[in-house]
Amino acid sequence: MNTPGICKKKYFIYLCIIYLDNFAMSRLKLLFILPAWLLSISSYSQTSLYDQQMQIGFQEKQGQFADLDVKLINEAGDTVLLRDIIDKPTILNLVYFRCPGTCSPLMWGISKFIDEVDLQLGTDYEVVTISFDYTERIDMGIQKKANYLSTMKKKDSGKYWQFFVSDSSNIARLTQSVGFHYKAINNEFVHPTGLIALAADGKITRYLRGIEFLPFEIKITMVEAADGKIGPSINRVLAVCYSFDENGNKFVFNVTRVSAIVISFMAFVIFLFLILTRKKNKKEVN
Repeated sequence: MNTPGICKKKYFIYLCIIYLDNFAMSRLKLLFILPAWLLSISSYSQTSLYDQQMQIGFQEKQGQFADLDVKLINEAGDTVLLRDIIDKPTILNLVYFRCPGTCSPLMWGISKFIDEVDLQLGTDYEVVTISFDYTERIDMGIQKKANYLSTMKKKDSGKYWQFFVSDSSNIARLTQSVGFHYKAINNEFVHPTGLIALAADGKITRYLRGIEFLPFEIKITMVEAADGKIGPSINRVLAVCYSFDENGNKFVFNVTRVSAIVISFMAFVIFLFLILTRKKNKKEVN
């Protein structure tokens, strides 16, 4: 039988729990309002930046076809059609040879996976590098290729890595058809970094974002391209964490956006903790 003293203690504890619960819920509301406010500020202040980023990047077009009728100049100085080059699964690499940024690391990444992937370049798949800077000449591409070949283990395979240049109209047709959007700023180019996987008929099957790729990623991408299968892009999370800085002509880590995401996650964790604690306290009171 409960005595009056014990009942008063239980009632007092119950009132304390209600007070703490209300206190916690008010703080919780603040935690949810804060990230929402940060996200709204981030969205408002970076609207023009976001629009700019959408104009510079990959517009994914899986299932559509690259323009195979574009004219290119090969390493021998001959004019060829892209359709005459692609007759097997292909890695399309769009760069410009004098790039001071990510183009060279990306091509080093290509030379690395050519050495490591369990496929034979020229037999199982192709790698095609095309400069999107119409002012560049094929001599620059030949020199770049020689630099990478000199460090490769599979030099015989590396010879099948093909380099090309072209004129402005053909470059525009090709880049538009594969969703490669870039912009000239201060005599340089701001552009996306990555590779485009094509099937033998020119169908776009996957986008691989970044500068270095695992041999397994390349192999599965080429195996799927051989069957015409469309795969999801790789490293898409970079588009969430990075924004384009027009002043610096580069992609920069988006602190505000990532902070808002982290704060929202923390608020959700605290919410779950308070809910579970509330249920536990109610059980103890009863």
